[in-house]
Amino acid sequence: MMKVVIVDDDSIIRKGLSRTIPWEQNGFTLVGSARDGEEALSLIAEMRPNLLLTDIRMPFMDGFQLTEAVKERFPDMKIIMLTSFDEFELAHRALKLKVFDYLLKPVDTKQLLDTAKRAMAELEYENEMKRKVIEGMPLLRQRFLEKLIKENLSEDEIRSHSEFLNFRLPRAKYVVILLTADDYSYPDYQNRFGKEMLKYCILNVAEETVLRDYKGIVFDSEDGEIVIIYYGNGEQDLIEQITLQIAETIRVNVEKYLKTTVTVGIGFTYDNPGDISRSYRDAKAAIEFRHMIGTNRVLTVGDTGLPPTCSTEILLNGIENELVMKVKLGLVREAHDILDNIEQKVLEIKFVSLVQVRLIGIEISLLMYKELEEMVKRNVKFKDSLESFHTYYNELERFQTVQEIFDSIRQLTDRFIDITNRQREIQTKSMVHNAIDYIESHYSTEGLSLQEVARFVHISPTYLSILFKKEKNITFSDFLLQIRMKAATELLRISGLKSYEVAEKVGYSNPQYFSQCFKKYTGFSPTDYKNNVH
Repeated sequence: MMKVVIVDDDSIIRKGLSRTIPWEQNGFTLVGSARDGEEALSLIAEMRPNLLLTDIRMPFMDGFQLTEAVKERFPDMKIIMLTSFDEFELAHRALKLKVFDYLLKPVDTKQLLDTAKRAMAELEYENEMKRKVIEGMPLLRQRFLEKLIKENLSEDEIRSHSEFLNFRLPRAKYVVILLTADDYSYPDYQNRFGKEMLKYCILNVAEETVLRDYKGIVFDSEDGEIVIIYYGNGEQDLIEQITLQIAETIRVNVEKYLKTTVTVGIGFTYDNPGDISRSYRDAKAAIEFRHMIGTNRVLTVGDTGLPPTCSTEILLNGIENELVMKVKLGLVREAHDILDNIEQKVLEIKFVSLVQVRLIGIEISLLMYKELEEMVKRNVKFKDSLESFHTYYNELERFQTVQEIFDSIRQLTDRFIDITNRQREIQTKSMVHNAIDYIESHYSTEGLSLQEVARFVHISPTYLSILFKKEKNITFSDFLLQIRMKAATELLRISGLKSYEVAEKVGYSNPQYFSQCFKKYTGFSPTDYKNNVH
């Protein structure tokens, strides 16, 4: 039942609203009434109603002051304001306070009850949405954390998400620590359920270690890793010492209590939460070296000799943006040349992991994916193409050599070029089609020019001229002449208009020039054509 409180300084109105409206029969419970705002506040604090009916003009504390106080303490409460004054200023102020509705006295019983029912329906809907959000909060939190470690989110994005999900990512130094189980040879861990149980147990060990003595976020990623986002303040050496201590404590406890081993990777330290994804990539690269150095140990990205962000910035050095530009222009050979140069640089580096090479593929594909997203906004037809870029991340894990990875990047590049070429073709046809529509609607305007039509379709006159020739195999001026002459022949055939009148109808103020154009187009003068037709 929805609880209702009535506030009005007129006792007759209070009693009338209390007794004449069938509250109980319609799902409401009247829990009290008050004669002014001050009295109402005490009653509201005690009874916590869902719906407040309040007069505006009252002594001590009026309806507006009461509404402001209620909105501050009970923002979800629905408020219906009542007044005897049909004044715009009052209604405007009520709307600014975001009251549910504003009714004039004397209030019609049915109107008030219908309004109360609408308020109840809205409140029930809002409560249902809140319930769903609360139930989905763990999933939303997980999705955000996945984005946080895998995408380069802006500080504003991070702030808004973390505030909504109710956890803090303060300004501090950030380091990502990754844990991965070395094997599942222990009998209890050999089936799928056992693997999930082991991951859960490792997660518990990590949580107990981090949350007991340190600040951080611990979660299991969709890739099967345990991720720790540690944050703290202090000198670089202190942060490194703490993260090493956390990692070693977890490694030892997992081996001691769970009878299995984990390898731990630690990324570089960064100064703000926007760089968490970089530290994650560092840690991922460090763990990759367990195949060369050995398992059941703590590996820092510094130990491997890799630079921050897994050296992708050094390997690419901004050239990935040039690559995407070549791809957008459909320049296949130039795009492949850039990829060949990057591959050669990778092969010349003595100590490079496959994770680093895969990250190059991820960074390039992410740039293309963002371009494709913009393309889909303009033409939903290409939405299915996004899926192939999603699956590419999983495909990368299959490739075990530098050549295989770069061959896959070339294939992805060719796929994107094909998509952009198709988009360009559709866009070209659309521009020419719009230009033709405009010409057919405005050919009667004297002085209709290439410049005017180009402005309409938002491209340069030169480009429109090229598109016309390419798509219609005719120049713009010849096409305009063709449209005008077709219209002129039709008018001469079916109307009684004189030659100079037809000229004006199709955009010529000079009848003599019109006659020259017409004869050039048809082989007849306008008069001869009309006489021959008739």
